[in-house]
Amino acid sequence: MKRRTRKNPQIRRVIGGLIFVSVIILLIFSFIKLDKAVRPSAQMQAEQLSEHTAYQIITDTVSRYIAESDCTYSKFSTIVYDEYGNVSSVEALAENINFIQSELTSEINENLHISGKTQAEIPLGNISGSYLLADKGPVIKIGICPVGTAEVKLVSTFDTAGINQTRHRIYAEISADMASSFPLYSFETKVKFDYLIAETIIIGDVPDYSVRAWAET
Repeated sequence: MKRRTRKNPQIRRVIGGLIFVSVIILLIFSFIKLDKAVRPSAQMQAEQLSEHTAYQIITDTVSRYIAESDCTYSKFSTIVYDEYGNVSSVEALAENINFIQSELTSEINENLHISGKTQAEIPLGNISGSYLLADKGPVIKIGICPVGTAEVKLVSTFDTAGINQTRHRIYAEISADMASSFPLYSFETKVKFDYLIAETIIIGDVPDYSVRAWAET
């Protein structure tokens, strides 16, 4: 009869160690592959939700401020005519512009920070990149919060509104930094919005230097 040979305990430990290392390497490889596949979609979802959150807060703040402050065109600019009734210049009221920029910036930042960290939920299938899995799977929470300070700048545009007519529009350019986070992921997004504050139609030619002066205010 042949005698059974017992495996050397040292050989068993080596084989067990190799299997363990192989499993770990396989898990790491799978995680890296999953990360490369999921991260772009996760970032896109996070950026969209950050932009939506910022848009709601900033829109509400700007709309309320315009209504309460009666932001008419005359608060930002005045049209000067010469003795013949022609447009001599369009002068920016720098003091009012700076004051409104400052107030609007302060209110937007206050409301962004009051809102604090907000959360949104999306199905796991939405970040898989697959149309078949969209809106399916367990829900993942995304945390969203403002980062840094929002900035407001009032700018204007002059464009033709008809024969011998110029439309002068005044906008608020608003930018804000937002942060969002998934489990294992975090992203930062810079959002920008333009809001029409006031406008008027100017009859007659607008001198070029008036346009340049407004841009430099």
